[in-house]
Amino acid sequence: MPFDIQELLRSVPWQVTTLAGLIVLDVVLGIAKSIKLKVFEWNKLADFYQTNVLPYLLGYIVLYFVVGYVIPTDQLGQLGEPITQATVTLAWSTLVLRLGTSIKDNFAVLYN
Repeated sequence: MPFDIQELLRSVPWQVTTLAGLIVLDVVLGIAKSIKLKVFEWNKLADFYQTNVLPYLLGYIVLYFVVGYVIPTDQLGQLGEPITQATVTLAWSTLVLRLGTSIKDNFAVLYN
């Protein structure tokens, strides 16, 4: 399967947009939580960017690219496409679950 950047951009946006939205919500709630607890520090915000934002978004995009375009799924026969989709869906679901848990925890601190 040849690399087609337009196909990649057409097929990824809603997953990446969802992850980006959840990351923004997590950041906002995390900042609010740390302000409420009086422990807010600007340098922790940069740490969060390096430990959550970059690995989550870039990791997902790289995995999507590698599974969809680098690994030769045609050698797997009819199982190639289902394996590719299952891998990408599992990765995305794991990230959404992780972010959802963090958002829930931040929300609980803010409103309890």
